[in-house]
Amino acid sequence: MRRLVPGILFAILILPSEAFGDIYRYQTDDGEVILTTEPRKGLKLLEVIRDSKPAAKPAKVAKAPAPRSGGEAKPKLVSGVKAASNLRETAYDAFIEEASRLYNIPVEFIKAVIKIESNFNPRAVSSVGAMGLMQLMPGTADHMRVSDPFDPRENILGGTKYLRRLSDRYDGDINLILSGYHAGPGNVAKAGGIPFEKTQQYVRNVYNWYVRYREDAKK
Repeated sequence: MRRLVPGILFAILILPSEAFGDIYRYQTDDGEVILTTEPRKGLKLLEVIRDSKPAAKPAKVAKAPAPRSGGEAKPKLVSGVKAASNLRETAYDAFIEEASRLYNIPVEFIKAVIKIESNFNPRAVSSVGAMGLMQLMPGTADHMRVSDPFDPRENILGGTKYLRRLSDRYDGDINLILSGYHAGPGNVAKAGGIPFEKTQQYVRNVYNWYVRYREDAKK
């Protein structure tokens, strides 16, 4: 029997972000939380997460701020750390969008995996030898035909291809997709679900960033 973790999303089919539609958040009698793209009967509805994007507003010409008395107006500065972080998180958008179209995985989901795996560092190497943005193990890189795991485009395409394979294997169950990516399908099979406590936290972390990126995309 599949071992699930309360509060973690499961049984959502991976689709392109523009086709996700509304997400329904339910709670079972056992306290497990289910998010699904289809309405369910017999479950307690907690929330409906709407996917409607606001209509684009016409661009406005910004007016120069009036100078302060005794001097010129000072521009509002953005934190250097925050600006650098924002730049790093958008540097590979073209490759992520390409991978999303090719393998039918939402852009925001790919970005969430990259965020937790490497924090968008293409040269990252883990203590067990996982490499690059999506932290591909050597065997996985070979299997996904990634010749250079430190090449951002190759790494993202290979990692997303692996997510697609896992999505097909686990029928779109995000708990198991992320567990397989983090701990390996063998450990998922042995546990009948999420295998380790650190994998449970990994699933939560990726999902939380996935939701955050989805919300950001609507703005």
